Amino acid sequence: MRNASAVAAVVLLVALAGCGGLGGEMAGPLGAPSPSIESVDAPESLGHDERATVEATARWEGLADDADDAAGEGSGGANATLDPVRVTVRVGDATLLSENRSVPANGTMTVTATVDAAALDPGEHEIRVSVGEASATRTVVVEEARPAAFAVSEIEAPESVAYGGDLSVTATVTNVGDLAGNQTVRIRYGTGASANRTVALDGGAEAEASVTFADVRLDGGDYPVVVTTANRTRERTVSVVHPSPYGKTTLDLYVDDEAVDRNVSAVVAAATGYWERTDERYLGYPVEYERVDDADGADDADIVLRFDRVERCGVEETNETRYFGCADLLVDEPRTPMTATVDPRLSDAEMNATIIHELGHVQGLEHGEEPAGLMSATSTLATHQPVKVHLRADDGAVTGPVEDEVAAALDYFAGRDDLAGSDRFAWEFVDSAREAHVQITYDERGDVCFADGGGSCTVDGEYYGQEDVRLEELDEEVVAWHVGASLAPVLLEEVPPELSRETDRREREPWPE
Repeated sequence: MRNASAVAAVVLLVALAGCGGLGGEMAGPLGAPSPSIESVDAPESLGHDERATVEATARWEGLADDADDAAGEGSGGANATLDPVRVTVRVGDATLLSENRSVPANGTMTVTATVDAAALDPGEHEIRVSVGEASATRTVVVEEARPAAFAVSEIEAPESVAYGGDLSVTATVTNVGDLAGNQTVRIRYGTGASANRTVALDGGAEAEASVTFADVRLDGGDYPVVVTTANRTRERTVSVVHPSPYGKTTLDLYVDDEAVDRNVSAVVAAATGYWERTDERYLGYPVEYERVDDADGADDADIVLRFDRVERCGVEETNETRYFGCADLLVDEPRTPMTATVDPRLSDAEMNATIIHELGHVQGLEHGEEPAGLMSATSTLATHQPVKVHLRADDGAVTGPVEDEVAAALDYFAGRDDLAGSDRFAWEFVDSAREAHVQITYDERGDVCFADGGGSCTVDGEYYGQEDVRLEELDEEVVAWHVGASLAPVLLEEVPPELSRETDRREREPWPE
């Protein structure tokens, strides 16, 4: 009986072993499912400092149905019949994740890990995901860090700037590279003015660079605002609004002086120089003249100045009218070219005043506008500042007493406040009739004014429109009075009684007192 009992015990132990009751060292039940990795999601490439998530899905076939059957029995979130599995995620030699995880009851496991490109060298790297014995790989490329590169993303500036105004420009500069850097940003307006700004930026950052161009003085028109970095250039257009009807400051002047018997370049330069000095005061806009010497360029010049006799002009005419010059009057917009004509027979002094007058017209000024003296419809001694006087004697040099008498007479008018057509009188002696507005000739003999006996009279001078006050056979003591009596009708609004021709000699000698 004891032997039979022993055999029965052995059979029982073998049966229990087959049922697993003694299998504590086994990984699981015989025939347990193994995982497979269905997918690995990861980016194909990363910037040098980017981060990304690697996500993998592992599945145990057959567990999902079992989980559904066990759900009604309250089996929980993990499969109780399978041991935990080892889960790892590696990039090259770097381990991103390494842990033991329970097998989900539904047979699906999601594995996630973060890959940081900053911890990796540039180039290609293998991502390996392992779940138990299953593994899958993907390849990711870490890009090289881009060097600093500055782009101009925006330019802020007004559409236009007034001549003489200030232009403010702000440029937005962006570092489109990955690495930090600093560069010189150059901001230029037109063909001349420019300014540099140093800008330091981290990768991907942006900053503003600003500059103000003060007192912009360019011809009217469109000009580029150009912003330049070491890598990029960007521009936009800002127009200059010029106050001149010509739309610019510098006017091309062609001078046709073939009809003049002398060189008048200095006279022309003095006349244009007058407007260049007084432009803002009288014109309200700047002007500079540039002489064009090529005759072929006359048609392209802004203004043509011709020397020729003027027979008619657009002012009231009488039989006594003599024209020193005539010009186109600028209204609204100029035509090309505008023309001014000046008589070549004038003295340099009168020619200078006439050129100034006629250029005033082509610049838009009418008769009577300021400067009133120079823009008067008629030219008189009162309109010139100063009056240039040539004092001469027929028999040689003028004596000192005669010169003193003439100067005293001229000073008398300089001290008057009732001048005709002017608010002041100034004068100066010059050395020749060519330089003068008026001549005064002292002749101890003389027969121009009177056939016999002395006196004074006014006759034509050496140049067209010039007057010559002749003093013939006069005592030095009355020279001043005769000069005053000759000039008073021209210079004063009303001739004072002491300068009338009825004044006797005793009253003439002490004049002016």
